[in-house]
Amino acid sequence: MLSVVLIGTGKVSAKLQQAFSRSEEIKLLAVYGREERKGEILPSGQIVSSISEFEHETDIIVIAVQDDAISIVQKEIGATNALVVHTAGSIPMNVLLPIERRGVFYPLQTLSADREVDFSSIPICLECAMVEDNELLEELAGSISGSVNWINSGERQRLHLAAVFTNNFVNHMIRQAEKICEQHDVPKEMLHPLLDETIAKAKELGAFKAQTGPAIRGDMSVIDKHIKLLPETVQQELYKTISASIQYEYESQL
Repeated sequence: MLSVVLIGTGKVSAKLQQAFSRSEEIKLLAVYGREERKGEILPSGQIVSSISEFEHETDIIVIAVQDDAISIVQKEIGATNALVVHTAGSIPMNVLLPIERRGVFYPLQTLSADREVDFSSIPICLECAMVEDNELLEELAGSISGSVNWINSGERQRLHLAAVFTNNFVNHMIRQAEKICEQHDVPKEMLHPLLDETIAKAKELGAFKAQTGPAIRGDMSVIDKHIKLLPETVQQELYKTISASIQYEYESQL
């Protein structure tokens, strides 16, 4: 059984705590955080408020904190025999230097406090500084997920960039659509079947083949009408920018 100490009390840490606690292959020794989450229950360990309170030998220390705090936590850990990994998608593994046994344990998924996720299908991206630690980190990932992937820091940074387009930007577009519906008393739920089909079609056909709409058709009359209907300058510029990007992508077909 792997012993794990988890550092952080944010969204990623909370979801990992749940996943680790449910695994029969992991013993979660402690969760460290500057601020304890109210009502927290840790069946297989304890919540501590100081890294110095770690009273157990552990196999792996998982740092799940904000990106700019990783190096600070690394310094607080000091000398350790454990494998130390962080969970950030855009931060290189070597931010953990001078720790020799260092690595990355990056779950590629959007995580929210008020929504349950199934870790068994979440891709876990791994990287280790020492080949000798590969088996240990892969065992940790495999205990909660069926998708374990070895990806170096450069590849992971590009993957994180792609994830921002896939999740954060798409969600922002959905929010703009919701605002239009809310401003004109149109049920936003009517867009849900369209949203479902958009994602399903992009996954099946690939986004390039799945693209439709006035921009790919070069229908400037519709585009101009839409821009005039938008009340906010920021929305208008967003519409123009996305339309121009689509036309650039498909310029040979226009």
